[in-house]
Amino acid sequence: MFELHFEEDAKRFGYFFGLVIGTAIIVTAIYWAIFGFNRWEGQIRRASDLMVAATVAPVGPATSLPPGAGQYVCPRDGAAGLPGFDAAGRPHCPICGQVMGFNSSPPTNLTTVAAGAG
Repeated sequence: MFELHFEEDAKRFGYFFGLVIGTAIIVTAIYWAIFGFNRWEGQIRRASDLMVAATVAPVGPATSLPPGAGQYVCPRDGAAGLPGFDAAGRPHCPICGQVMGFNSSPPTNLTTVAAGAG
């Protein structure tokens, strides 16, 4: 009985996908008949160019982080999010209120690392 339903479902999926593919072919043929193949080809090429133009090309390699980059870390909750600062400028954890520490990022400049600075 399961096989009977599977065969019927497979037939239905086959009919559906065949109908979708057939519709796409018929619509494309009608478009070619009205506007011509050259216009369709030009529009496809333009759409492709627009998609490539929308991609972000890197300006240059990101070889170093800005000075002072790092992350505030709570001794109890870890990286809990952005801290709240008190009047003295100390960062407090947004979850438990403890004073947070600051873990600065390691230097990514290879010259600095090779010299042992940072």
